[in-house]
Amino acid sequence: MVATTPVWLITGSSSGLGLALTRYAQSQGHTVVATSRNPSKTPDLVAEVESHGGKWLRLDVTSPDSEIKAVVRQAESLFGRIDVVVNNAGYAVMGAVEDVPESETAAQMEANFSGPLRIMQAVLPDMRKRRSGVIMNVSSTQGLCPSPACGVYAASKAALEAVSESCSAEVAPFGIRILIVEPGAFRTNFSGANAARYVQPSEDYAVAGHPVATRLAHVKTLGGAAIGDPAKAARVMLEAATGSGEVGPLIKDARLLRLVIGPDSWKRVDEKVSELRRTADLLKDVAASTSL
Repeated sequence: MVATTPVWLITGSSSGLGLALTRYAQSQGHTVVATSRNPSKTPDLVAEVESHGGKWLRLDVTSPDSEIKAVVRQAESLFGRIDVVVNNAGYAVMGAVEDVPESETAAQMEANFSGPLRIMQAVLPDMRKRRSGVIMNVSSTQGLCPSPACGVYAASKAALEAVSESCSAEVAPFGIRILIVEPGAFRTNFSGANAARYVQPSEDYAVAGHPVATRLAHVKTLGGAAIGDPAKAARVMLEAATGSGEVGPLIKDARLLRLVIGPDSWKRVDEKVSELRRTADLLKDVAASTSL
């Protein structure tokens, strides 16, 4: 069956921004292939999506390349194509850089970087053939502005940002757009057990008032206290991806690579830009002094 509406492939559809976007896209009449690691755990959500004409597939982004490609091919065959891919699935390792075991670092990079990269590589051939498509990679403010206790998580998102930016220039001649989403704190289960892994800090980092201890305590309160509304984020994301509404033309006409959502995210990004500007201005002559 070939869909007559935009076709989405969304990873991590069972909760958070992924679920909000899945529901909003369907409410706008779009066709959604939702995915999650364990669909059997959310039968009501699977039934909901499929009752609105979508499909729900099992997809673990840490699976081998061959399995990722097989799921993508299946998704493409369901409705004839994939117009918008949203790499949303992921989680956060939280703890002092010194304390994070190598195994946790490897698993973090696999889920937040290697998995999305495999999905990008799997969907690009068909998008390139059709000369159209959008890949939306959900990063984090941490990918640009790392905080204490978020070093390994921030590194995984920074890697995703780098490959997205490079790929954006590579595929633009084929009519394909890459968008990096920079969410702030939203009322999701981000700080819960399924979305975050907390590494017990060593004694010095656990002292009250230390930046690591302070950040860990803050993150654990975000789920229900964050000011971000996932439903509103979903609307902005859909408009940015499809070029519709108020947001879409702004993003598309200005050829923006990043979509900043949440006032807290905007504030952190603005601070980062100011710091980079200060660094560049102060070191202009120093940089020039090293040339031949």
